Amino acid sequence: MAVRTRIVAGAVAALAAGAFAALVPGPASAASLVECESETGYWDCYLPSGLSSQRWYYDGVLLPGANDHSSAGGTCTPGTSHSVRVTFSGGRSSTNFTCQ
Repeated sequence: MAVRTRIVAGAVAALAAGAFAALVPGPASAASLVECESETGYWDCYLPSGLSSQRWYYDGVLLPGANDHSSAGGTCTPGTSHSVRVTFSGGRSSTNFTCQ
C-alpha cells in the first residue's frame, strides 16, 4: 500500500509541476529585425538603418542580387504568403508576409 501511495503522490506532483510549467511563460522570442511591405504585387523587405545584409532568402531561395544590401524586393502574386530570411554580421532574422 505504501508503494502505491508514493506512486500516486509522485504522479500528482508531476502533474502539478507540468501545470505550473504551462503557466510560466518561456523566454520571449526576439522581434524580427526584418520589416516587409507589399503593395500591388510587389514586395520590399529591409533591415534597420546601420545594418547591412550578407545574404537574403525569399521562400528559402538565395537572392544573390540582394547580397550585401540593406533591402531586397521583387514581384509576387497577390494573396500568396512568403517568408524572408536575412543573415547579417551578428545574426539573422526572418519574417513572413502576405503579398498584397
